[in-house]
Amino acid sequence: MHHRELPARAARADLVWFGFDVLCEGATALPDYLALAERFGTLVLEGVPPPASCTPDGRQRFADLADVCCDRGTRLFLIGADPLAGLPQDSGLLRDLDRTASRLAMLRREDGAR
Repeated sequence: MHHRELPARAARADLVWFGFDVLCEGATALPDYLALAERFGTLVLEGVPPPASCTPDGRQRFADLADVCCDRGTRLFLIGADPLAGLPQDSGLLRDLDRTASRLAMLRREDGAR
């Protein structure tokens, strides 16, 4: 994507499947997510770790991906840890993930409406 190849685990018709390590912990950026959303209606993200074990860049890329999927109407399936599980309520990390949690909830509601 964005003038380079991203190694997908699978790509079929309107669906693409990536590992979290490639799409969020790798050297990707917002334009990559926009290009994916233009090409695919469904994105599967496998190996989603607990947020505390991600790098700050990985958490930001995950948040960017959730934003793009929400804004573009791309279905996002997450396989792995609950992105918000295990964080103490007073955790600064939880506050940072508030917007992401909101966007994921929106995606879940939109998917249920189909």
